Amino acid sequence: MRPFTVPKWAPPAFLAVASDDQLGFAPVSAELYSAWLAAARPAELHAYAQGGHGFAEIAEMMQPRGLPADSWRQRFEDWLRSGGWLK
Repeated sequence: MRPFTVPKWAPPAFLAVASDDQLGFAPVSAELYSAWLAAARPAELHAYAQGGHGFAEIAEMMQPRGLPADSWRQRFEDWLRSGGWLK
């Protein structure tokens, strides 16, 4: 997928990743975020120290694990509200 090409019509992007993601997506997420910004498209990146891979799915099935990534839903809601996409 590299180099990332962000079209002018790309939607706003919310990225949440854990630095300890077993698949190594944290650096790629930072590159994707930078590409969105370079294309002058709205973007927000949250890189949590801990959460592992799939922390969003795990949160759906389990109680919070006491990890930094547990707050991603609140940050997503904040982002939606600040963009005017959630009333």
